[in-house]
Amino acid sequence: MHIQNIELHTSMDKILDRLMDETKKAGLNLFSSGYKNTENWLMVQCPYHKNGQERNPSAGFSKEDGFFNCFTCKEKHPLPRVIYDILGINGRAWLLENFEGVATEDRDIDFGVPDREVQQKVYVDPIVLEQYHKKHPYMYKRKLTDEIIEKFNIGYDPDFTLEKNGKTLHFGECITFPVKDDMGNLIFIARRAINQKLFHYPVSADKPLYGLYEIYEEMKKGKEITDVYVCESMINALTIWTYGKYAIALNGTGSEEQIEMLKKTPFRELILALDPDDAGAIGSKKIKDALDSHKIISELVYKDNRDINELSREEFESLEVKEDDWI
Repeated sequence: MHIQNIELHTSMDKILDRLMDETKKAGLNLFSSGYKNTENWLMVQCPYHKNGQERNPSAGFSKEDGFFNCFTCKEKHPLPRVIYDILGINGRAWLLENFEGVATEDRDIDFGVPDREVQQKVYVDPIVLEQYHKKHPYMYKRKLTDEIIEKFNIGYDPDFTLEKNGKTLHFGECITFPVKDDMGNLIFIARRAINQKLFHYPVSADKPLYGLYEIYEEMKKGKEITDVYVCESMINALTIWTYGKYAIALNGTGSEEQIEMLKKTPFRELILALDPDDAGAIGSKKIKDALDSHKIISELVYKDNRDINELSREEFESLEVKEDDWI
């Protein structure tokens, strides 16, 4: 079959079998229903909308040339681009590496290695959140209030299972955390298991500043917000919100992209509240060094090794906020 400028001695169903196998090995919960063979298409669950979790396949790969078309969200891409979007690798090279074939003439063709600056963003349809719109006692155990649950659309998934590296991880009951960008677009849904210490954050997902959109919504209402806490985990950030202050979460110790986002925020002061451990200290120093001259940087001084969610409101409010020495 001919795919763009590549002549492959194989069929689309064999390519899709291999792609699905690689997807599972990468720990991505996509194409869980396999594919349906029709006259002209191999029908699959679309990986570009509903977080790849739609019930009925709405997308297809052309048997003739592998071209991808979703009949619901209207995403249309050549096969190498789809391979890149899913696995984050050069789609053309992957095809030639895994199947016998030859590349024909060089042309200006999309080989599935787009410029990250112009790559089209893929968002999740917010309608998927409706199935998780339930409350669970665990939410209140983690100090969430009804107001915060509603504001951040925290939900409950009664049974979450993940296929990763050929193994099945059974999370069971989970709390769901919709993760949005600063414009309110739903990027993905994170999960925290209730009965075991498991947290699911989609592989290779972009990390926004969790909570930034909600802060901007408050500012639109006329609230003046000049200082914001910066945390590692979403639970810690949400705890600070329940205490009447504003916080964002990095879901880690801060990537280069997130640091650039922090520079562009309108807040005068950032209060670093990363976890009281070695990783948190390293992350805090990295952020302080990068934001030097861009923001007023302060740091929460912990009294012991407990993180914010483990502190009472009184204990949290008693903590010192120390400005950096260079200010």
